[in-house]
Amino acid sequence: MVKHPPAAVARPLKLYALGHGALLLGSWGMHASGSMLPMAMAASASLMLTLPLVRWFVDRAIARR
Repeated sequence: MVKHPPAAVARPLKLYALGHGALLLGSWGMHASGSMLPMAMAASASLMLTLPLVRWFVDRAIARR
């Protein structure tokens, strides 16, 4: 089993948390403006910010093989 230093996963987790923050801001923006555009933009940003964490999990799974 490959041991990863905590710093290796810290950045992807921070980006993932930032994506959730974007969702919260997007939902507030949707409520304040009455438009769905802020939420759509936040959801898109959240998906993009989730990718580094998914890549980290995939790399970890590949390293186990």
